[in-house]
Amino acid sequence: MSDHRDFALPGARPHYGPDRLVDVLHIDLHLRPDLERHRLDGVCTTRVRAIEDVRRLVLDAVDLQVHRVTRPDGGAISFRATSETLALTLEPALRAGDELVFVVDYTVENPRCGLYFIDTEPKHVWTQSQDSDARCWFPCFDRPDEKQTTSATIVVPAGSFALSNGALVARTEADGVVTFRYEQDLPHATYLVSMVAGTFSELVQPHARIPVFAYVAPGREADGERAFGNTPRMLDVFERTIGVPYPYARYSQIAVAEFIVGGMENTTATTQTDRVLHDERAHLDYSADPLVSHELAHQWFGDLITCRDWSQAWLNEGFATYFEAVWLEADKGWDEYLYDIQTVVGRYLEEDAERYRRPIVCNVYRDPIELFDRHLYEKGGAVLHQLRGELGWDRLRRALRRYVGENAGRNVETIDLVRAIEHETGRNLRAFFTQWVERAGHPELEASYRWDAERSTALLTIAQKQTIDDAHRAYDFTLEVGFLAEAPAAIATDAGPEPLPGETRVRLRIERAPQTFAIPLAHEPALVRVDPSGWLLAAWTWSLGTDAHAAVLRSDPSPLARIRAAKALAKDGSRVAREALAQALLHDPFWGVAVEVAAALGASRAPSARAMLLGAVGHAHPKVRRAVADALGAWREPAVADALLGLRDDRSYFVVAAALKSLGRSRDPRAFDALVDGLATPSWNETIAAGAARGLGALADARGLDPLVAALAPERPEALRRAAVGALAELGTLVESTRTAVVDAVERALDDRTYLVRMSAYAAAEKLADARLLGALDRLAASENDGRLRRDAAEAAQRVREAQRTPAEVAQLREELDRLRADQQALRERLDALDRP
Repeated sequence: MSDHRDFALPGARPHYGPDRLVDVLHIDLHLRPDLERHRLDGVCTTRVRAIEDVRRLVLDAVDLQVHRVTRPDGGAISFRATSETLALTLEPALRAGDELVFVVDYTVENPRCGLYFIDTEPKHVWTQSQDSDARCWFPCFDRPDEKQTTSATIVVPAGSFALSNGALVARTEADGVVTFRYEQDLPHATYLVSMVAGTFSELVQPHARIPVFAYVAPGREADGERAFGNTPRMLDVFERTIGVPYPYARYSQIAVAEFIVGGMENTTATTQTDRVLHDERAHLDYSADPLVSHELAHQWFGDLITCRDWSQAWLNEGFATYFEAVWLEADKGWDEYLYDIQTVVGRYLEEDAERYRRPIVCNVYRDPIELFDRHLYEKGGAVLHQLRGELGWDRLRRALRRYVGENAGRNVETIDLVRAIEHETGRNLRAFFTQWVERAGHPELEASYRWDAERSTALLTIAQKQTIDDAHRAYDFTLEVGFLAEAPAAIATDAGPEPLPGETRVRLRIERAPQTFAIPLAHEPALVRVDPSGWLLAAWTWSLGTDAHAAVLRSDPSPLARIRAAKALAKDGSRVAREALAQALLHDPFWGVAVEVAAALGASRAPSARAMLLGAVGHAHPKVRRAVADALGAWREPAVADALLGLRDDRSYFVVAAALKSLGRSRDPRAFDALVDGLATPSWNETIAAGAARGLGALADARGLDPLVAALAPERPEALRRAAVGALAELGTLVESTRTAVVDAVERALDDRTYLVRMSAYAAAEKLADARLLGALDRLAASENDGRLRRDAAEAAQRVREAQRTPAEVAQLREELDRLRADQQALRERLDALDRP
């Protein structure tokens, strides 16, 4: 029996694509947004061809004030508009194969979704239609399998700019207004239709073939270059990798305020959050490239080829997530690629363990947007990395060229990818996709190793620890394992997936649990490499032995292998382990390994770990310093607080923020004043103030209540309010005297005007687990406009109810167990020191 929560919430049901009565050929929009009145006046002209005889057409149209529906000659079409639909009665009936053009004259005022008017200066308006919110700003058949060409004419005041899909074919100015005309001549889905209007500066980004632009608020031009400057190079990398040229007339990115997600891949015209616009100091250890590359990849995966229905949306989002790593590999090398893959896998495993488990392809939900989670994005991307290991990079690229080339302009399902692979390579991978895409979960593996000197044989045991029964078969996969008689003298960087010189590389077939493999070798290996490229999507426990782990950490070129070894050694406590970890923290050539070493040392809470971390606060790489600062929060000692206070002058915003958060965890008497000062420190996206807020939450000092409540005020920046509501929840769980005030503040935040603050407030409510919040959570689970937030509210209510059945003593016992583990580690180190000569 699974101990994972179900993905499906009450009210979820299977969803299938609806029947199609007509084929939509073209949509033409004439739009006049009014930023002051939060109003859009529109004329939507749609051309359709009947698939069967049609007498009645029902379009999706939410809260549209429909004034009239006519034919192009002015003849009226009978219609009935409700709050959800627009129904047309056709007299005479439209015969199969015949075409119809109808014109809808309508108005939208204060829309609930889809169209967002931003009142902060400079005022602007933007649309966000995924998954099914296009219907909130123009009448349409709002589903991903309906693809049509589009055009848009947007009329705005002189001095303003407007962006939509496709080529900008005309720009005219007269009588105090400017009119922009865009034409998108390749069919795309309605959820990809976009409009943005306001005051923007244009950045031209040179490319040999494609006009590339970025648009930012005036005064943010340098920040825009930092955020979007790599776009032309990304375009070249993706064209080479996919083997299909960028298919559209131009590519634009436009940065808007209060965007509800990171970015949206509207065809040719990506909308990006302005949170990615960053200054020179942030650029030290922040890059917008992951988001920029993700949205650019969607121009092929999602826009040119589109999932047939939302259950297949991993073909959009999994590919875009994987191509973030593809860009990293091209730009920064194999080590960065592998580290990104590890991060992707870790994020999926966290959601699987802590939230719910589901197959990637899943059609049981309440709202389609519920599917846009870490199973869809991260697990989908991890499966593509695994597919690369299964096929090899050259064969996978050939298969992608066929998949994209043959399906351009079409809707796809997973079977289309399977067929493209089979046609191009001869490999039938239906079992692969059944196991990794259509089955929920993943293998949970334990690897153990020993050397049999008598038989000169390496013995490797792979045990599958997940539930295995008639309903849950053991996973079937291959595993790469390598052995070197002599370990490399130094760590090679960006070594790639191929065997090292002198390495004996074998592929093992795993199909049951457990399995022990005997690999005869001429000599005992100095280096054992299990799945060094991380091809396998799995949760691992490593038991190779202290010496084997230390050898990996000192010499294996795979950063993933070194990170696994570091995590195992941090639990070891022996002198060999401590020396290997100290060396790696300070001298590993890849920053990602040092980051993970720091995190593992912090989790161990061992005295030697504290000393190692204190010795690394001045590490050259800012991301390592950030990790060190974060890890030091595990100790409540004056020397640790001294180091954290010293990091407040670090060059990196993120190091300062991590130091302030850990300072709060240290409970040092000096922390409160330092954190209040940090709360008032200006920085990019309120990074430092947000770190100070989190520190105040962890400080367990009732004096933190007032500054945190003040930070949550509506006029404060969104990024600070998000941090403040989470910090208040932390404070409320630690200091009982603040709990009622915290509950009141979190309840107010549940109705905040901004999407992301409400999202953070639902997480805060779940952490507080206070029954007094259930009324608000139940109300919002039914009334939130956005399906993702409705789910967040429902899940938070579910967790709060579960918490009422969990005795407080259980949480206290868990804390005491953590302390006992730390004490045991310290005792082990003292005994080890006594044993040393």
